[in-house]
Amino acid sequence: MRPRKSLLLLACAGTFAAATGCGGSGPDGAGAGAKESGPVVSGGTFHYAIAGDPGDLDPARTVTDNAYRIFAFAYDSLLDSSPDGKVVSNLATSWEITPTVAKFTLRKDVTCSDGSPVTATTIAQNLNALKDPKMQSPRLPIAMSTGDYTVTADDARATVTVRFKAPVSFLSYTIQALPIVCGEGLRDRSLLSRGTSGTGPYVLKEAVSGDHYTLTRRKDYRWGPDGATNDEPGQPETVVIKVVPNPTTIANLLLAGELSGARVNSADAKRLEQRGLAEQKHASGLTQMLFNHAKGRPAADPAVRRALTMAVDRGQLAKIVSGPDGRVGQSVVPEASTPCPVPGVNAAIPAFDAAAAAAALDAAGWAKGADGVREKDGTRLQLNVISNSDFGPTFVSATELVAKAWRELGADVKIAGGNAQVTIQALASGNWDVVPLLGISVAVPSQFVPLVSGPVPPQGINYGAVDNPDYLKLVGEAVTTADQQAACENWNAAEAALFKAADVVPMVALYERWWAAKTATFETTAFDIIPTSIRMRQG
Repeated sequence: MRPRKSLLLLACAGTFAAATGCGGSGPDGAGAGAKESGPVVSGGTFHYAIAGDPGDLDPARTVTDNAYRIFAFAYDSLLDSSPDGKVVSNLATSWEITPTVAKFTLRKDVTCSDGSPVTATTIAQNLNALKDPKMQSPRLPIAMSTGDYTVTADDARATVTVRFKAPVSFLSYTIQALPIVCGEGLRDRSLLSRGTSGTGPYVLKEAVSGDHYTLTRRKDYRWGPDGATNDEPGQPETVVIKVVPNPTTIANLLLAGELSGARVNSADAKRLEQRGLAEQKHASGLTQMLFNHAKGRPAADPAVRRALTMAVDRGQLAKIVSGPDGRVGQSVVPEASTPCPVPGVNAAIPAFDAAAAAAALDAAGWAKGADGVREKDGTRLQLNVISNSDFGPTFVSATELVAKAWRELGADVKIAGGNAQVTIQALASGNWDVVPLLGISVAVPSQFVPLVSGPVPPQGINYGAVDNPDYLKLVGEAVTTADQQAACENWNAAEAALFKAADVVPMVALYERWWAAKTATFETTAFDIIPTSIRMRQG
């Protein structure tokens, strides 16, 4: 299955999603649209829906998973993964990866969407751009974030070699699936804000913010994952990605045949199931509760963070957000993709106990006033809560339930809602206190580090101004540990340090349910439709 492309702020996010190598579980059944599908038809238009506008389309800058839906069509990576999880070729035909060196041999027939050749120098430029301080790329894994690596490109031999000064844990996960920009986009990255410049099977031709994005098929594409091409019978000539925030509307459009495929994870999925639409279901992302630790904010007090955590029944939220199969998150990495088993790490999270939460605030000096709102040293326990709306009414309902629990605890809670772009802007502003369901999906623990350490916006992406010395000490030991088992022990201990302090709390494991109208079939991963698998069919 196609690995996720590095760090993403899932709009549930709100998601800091994609992380490289992130796979999720395999599909539960055959390719979506397989039920009663007719013969393939030439050309045609594949209509697809995303929950919110993707915003900036520069792959090195964006943090929304809505943008990554477009990137799946427009960009390739060095390597990919097969449906059974095996690493397969993409732009690279062969590779050698050790804890300190990654060497890739490239195909020599790859061209960019503007017709220019893609060489070893092209790949090197992408890797070097990530460590450019001016870029401030959220895609740069912590293993590479110090800039302690060098890239050597040999165009004649079509090889790219990346050397690190010290062993790097999870190197194969963090480097193999970076989306490769080429051609005009490398020469002028401003072109990428509303356009694409990649080697992928489709090219963005029209971008209408908040409404739709239209891509057209490249007819010379033949270097896809494991040799996939773009000239198979039934492949669509055009892909129109519509921005449709409401999941009920998406379901209605699928049933009316106005959409060929989309994700629907809400209660509306039941209607699609009853009408016989083909489905693929994957374990995918993870939501976290993130606190603002900045000076002067209530959550700067560890006692407040722990009490707010104890007041929330995470198991109940899991059932609301993900249905009867809903599970509580165990780690900062989704269980389906983590390279590190996480037994025991979850035990560091303060357990649900409303009475203990109240007692903790009492002990910390947060006393209830006449109106029932707690105060300490003249400061009210007022919480500005961010609720993301891109994932439908279940997330909104879950956030309201959290707010109710905190009001009963003695907090004055105000909720501000909006789509993924609004969520990101609010986080960057610093004027917030808690995001109860921030969907953060990373493939390996190292990709989580910039979110909970280092500079705050606009210099970095440590939105919560988290500063946990114990975590950073253990991260320092983990990133230079070559042996994966030993590295995982340090990463798990680092996560436990975050959880014990309630700096961040894993909340709900997410599932993705992909649906297809009878006019199309396709295969999916937990995060994307695989573009070269799409076949248009007679309805």
